[in-house]
Amino acid sequence: MKFLALRNEAPPADTVVVVRGGQMASEFVRRTARDAFDETGVYSVSVFLALDDPVADLCRQEPYLLRYRQVRLSTVGRLHRAGFVLLATLATTRSDAWTRALTHRSPIPVASRGRRLEP
Repeated sequence: MKFLALRNEAPPADTVVVVRGGQMASEFVRRTARDAFDETGVYSVSVFLALDDPVADLCRQEPYLLRYRQVRLSTVGRLHRAGFVLLATLATTRSDAWTRALTHRSPIPVASRGRRLEP
């Protein structure tokens, strides 16, 4: 298992836009979260935060997002209200979203309840 390195920084404001590349169908989200768990011990999916630049600029500049034909948008506040916690990982615009419920119930209860990262 790999150590999950976190940055020590203040949490982003609730109005910050959260960007997720690719499909949000539950089977893709489940597989991604399981893969993350196998690697780090935390069920999570990667998201990007538009902290200093407009969303369009982030999508044009971030290689991970460039490979997708579409992205899903939400806000930090919406994710928090849905029970997610954002963990500051990797580069400054990237965070992994996860929820405490994922460690206590079925592998991906968020997907089974129909919650999505998009608005």
